[in-house]
Amino acid sequence: VKERLIMSITNKQAESELGAKSHAVRAKLIDRTAKCEEMARRGQAALAQEVVQTVDLPHQIYIDSAEGPYLTDLDGNRYIDLTGGFGPNVLGNKPEPVEAAMTSQIKKGWHYGIPGAGQARLAELIKECAPAVDEVMFCNSGSEATMFAFRAARAVTGKRVVALFDGSYHGIHDYALVKADSKSDRSTPSSTTLGAGIPEEVSRDLMLMLPYRDTNAYELIRKHKDELALVVIEPVQSSNPRLDNQQFLQGLRDVCTECEVLLMFDEVITGFRIEYGGCQQYFNIKPDLVTYGKAAGGGLPIGVVAGCQRVMNTFSGADDTPGIFAGGTFSGNPLTMAGGIGMLEYLKENQEEVYPYLHEQGDRIAAEINEFCRSNNIPAQMMNAGSMMHLIFGGETIESSRDIDHSHYSLEKEFYLHLLGHNVIIPGIHLAFISFAHKPDVIDQVIDAFKRTFEDLRDDGLI
Repeated sequence: VKERLIMSITNKQAESELGAKSHAVRAKLIDRTAKCEEMARRGQAALAQEVVQTVDLPHQIYIDSAEGPYLTDLDGNRYIDLTGGFGPNVLGNKPEPVEAAMTSQIKKGWHYGIPGAGQARLAELIKECAPAVDEVMFCNSGSEATMFAFRAARAVTGKRVVALFDGSYHGIHDYALVKADSKSDRSTPSSTTLGAGIPEEVSRDLMLMLPYRDTNAYELIRKHKDELALVVIEPVQSSNPRLDNQQFLQGLRDVCTECEVLLMFDEVITGFRIEYGGCQQYFNIKPDLVTYGKAAGGGLPIGVVAGCQRVMNTFSGADDTPGIFAGGTFSGNPLTMAGGIGMLEYLKENQEEVYPYLHEQGDRIAAEINEFCRSNNIPAQMMNAGSMMHLIFGGETIESSRDIDHSHYSLEKEFYLHLLGHNVIIPGIHLAFISFAHKPDVIDQVIDAFKRTFEDLRDDGLI
């Protein structure tokens, strides 16, 4: 069985082409994850799809428990966690203030249908940290939040088109699953749908694709202003994390104001991670709409639409504003509200300690990895925006996702397999996060694991 599993390699490399280190890490991981292998067999018989694949192994790694900066799998193997729950775990896994808030709420009940007191308190916390926000609406995921936000913008403006940026990600509804055609001009990108089941009319008639970090985006907004309801941007793109966007974002704010087009910051990932007030605070820019998710719920499912009174009136129909349909059985549920309050109250009270630390340690990882790569002629670079980071293979200067060389994909997968062998886990999307629970000694271990992984690849002649 072991030999069969070792031969099952997703990138279709023949066993004879693998080096000694690649053989060894596969054997090591398979030997120590028998329970994970069994769980994979069970899942394949019943599940159409699981979450994002962890690494290029014949079976998934399944997690049994989490604590602080660590994840432990079903077989008892402990890993330093750079998954961060895909972003929300700013304080690490199972942080005490969130656990205490949830435990208290569970004793009283976790789903009422009828509103409880938590919605108002969590909304107050979000308003306090975001000057652009007059009102808040809760839903259950970042995808729901962007879906409702697009709808609200179309309703209040009476216009149909929503603009997104090349390289962005805004969720899983039809209007978000639109991407730039990679064959189109990078300064005037055309759009296409992502995956089957989405009518081509969505990308053709209702969405506009804009170039990221390219001032021609401003001219496209001016050209389409009469049909454009909303311009949506991740102020830090998850595919291309960086904090040198001040000038571009300010120009975007200015042109949207000039053209009377609404501007939305999608802060589902960056909210309460880049700063307590998110990228709005970091860049000191006020959008018309903001979406949150992830951290705002303390690690429980949540989506948040927030913004100026004019747009938020669409949820109530106040002041004769055209009302939209919005709702959800679990929206604003008391357990999520409790978790979010526990998280945000702690972050608010400790923001002067938490956020400088996250930036310091994220910058340290990036600086040390990049210096190691430069001094060893390794074609890779760590891009980061504080505590969120993405290792990109290739020596090119990265201005947008168009500059990422996807021909290194097989090498990238091999890298994360070896990194797992050094007990550091990063999800299949390869966007990594550290938390306040990742203390300096843990960060030292992360940096060492990255360096050892590069050395493994070099020993096998892969770099």
